[in-house]
Amino acid sequence: MATIQNVVLSLKRDKDRNLVNVKVTGKISFTKLEQCIMKTCKDSPLFKLKCKLFGDDAWLTGADDDLYTFPNVKVYSDGSPAPVENFEFETVVGESLLDEDFGKDEIYAKVKLYNLLAGTVATKNSNVVTGWF
Repeated sequence: MATIQNVVLSLKRDKDRNLVNVKVTGKISFTKLEQCIMKTCKDSPLFKLKCKLFGDDAWLTGADDDLYTFPNVKVYSDGSPAPVENFEFETVVGESLLDEDFGKDEIYAKVKLYNLLAGTVATKNSNVVTGWF
């Protein structure tokens, strides 16, 4: 099964404009069998990668706040898949979108890789970034 590794969330604030540049990076490692299937079925989307931002509140409320869903979806399936693929999601949001509670905010990204052939999902969370938004 493909695995997600090294998921890193970085937030760069532009205080003058009240904006935050959000970037999520990481890697996916595919097995030799998955690479072979992607080569053979290069015109079929076999893997889809999605990313969301959450407020880390489960300890307080029992559930994390769903803050933002990246609109772009990464699709993996081509004639020359690599054993390890890098990915990046990037966007600019208003600071208020990340203001998820009454104190210091704790934000993390959750990345999900959907294996459409096997019907499985691999999930990995990023680091938690704290700040006042």
